[in-house]
Amino acid sequence: MGMRFKMKSDQGLIERNILAKELGWKTAVFMLMLLVALTVNIMALIFPFLQFDAAFQGSEMYSIPHTIELMWSLDLYFIAILIVAFSLTFPFVKLAMLFTILWMPLSRTGRHSALTTLRQLGRWSLLDVFVALLILILANDQIFIGATPRIGVALFLSAICLSMLTCELIEFYNRRSMEKTVDSSPNRRVAIYWASGWTFWLMIPMLLLSMFSLLVAVELPFFQISEVLLKHKSYSVIKSIQSLTENGQPAFAWTMMAFLVIIPLLHLVFIVILGFIPMRRTLRGFLGLWSSTLGAWSMLDVFALALLLFMTEGSALIGFDIRPGLYAILISLGIYYFTLMIGSYAIKRVIRREHKLEVAEP
Repeated sequence: MGMRFKMKSDQGLIERNILAKELGWKTAVFMLMLLVALTVNIMALIFPFLQFDAAFQGSEMYSIPHTIELMWSLDLYFIAILIVAFSLTFPFVKLAMLFTILWMPLSRTGRHSALTTLRQLGRWSLLDVFVALLILILANDQIFIGATPRIGVALFLSAICLSMLTCELIEFYNRRSMEKTVDSSPNRRVAIYWASGWTFWLMIPMLLLSMFSLLVAVELPFFQISEVLLKHKSYSVIKSIQSLTENGQPAFAWTMMAFLVIIPLLHLVFIVILGFIPMRRTLRGFLGLWSSTLGAWSMLDVFALALLLFMTEGSALIGFDIRPGLYAILISLGIYYFTLMIGSYAIKRVIRREHKLEVAEP
């Protein structure tokens, strides 16, 4: 076992440990993953994401530094700061924090809180990747414009996914070592939403509405090309995936399919299973871990922000009109997050009720 440190607090002694020393040979694997992610991330900033070609205007290389420079020159300071924060700065901050979490003496619960935050923020680094994919999609099968993916977008996508995977694995081993008493949910076979009372009747329609709105959001077109001399094609999430496949980019197509369709649907299915099927604490904890992982890798919200960003940035490249699918995505996200909020409240109600029963017992 690794080194342990005890520090005083108002509640007594807080035990801190160095996770890297506990993990043994796995630490070398995690360090290698962090080093590879760092190297690939740096390379992704050097190489362009894609090349955009327009008739009578020549070619333009699209990259993260170029995007930041363009947004700043157009006085779009908020968007420039957003890209700097999520796509330029945060990936390196996250890698540094993962290194610190591995080697700094921390309590398991404190480490869990830090890793949970990093897991939820990690996907936002892919904001610029989705913007680049949108350009690639809208330029597909056009005569007067074209877009060619460059190595930078694949490198950046790989770096972010690798750092997210590393974060998930570190949290898995940290969580596995945490004391079982941290889980205060009831150990008896109980359907959480049923035991929570009135929230049960609210969760049923909300989950059904979440699934329905998600299916509508990925099917309805969000943009339609309106540029003169271009084919006035309309694009939804599903049609965007098909476009990438037709363009000879199956890896990017499957990436969008996984992050925007499959994983969000699976996350909702796991929420249904966890809330409506009675199970013991051990199984609920295992499924809960997978559910939170799916939530961290569900990226429809990142894609929605990329669409809003492209409305400002992309109009200079390709003329397009907004279609109802954009609003359907925003509405679907609102319903989704409201459902998660009610589900979390239902679980807290059950935990408080169980705690009161335990205190009342002689």
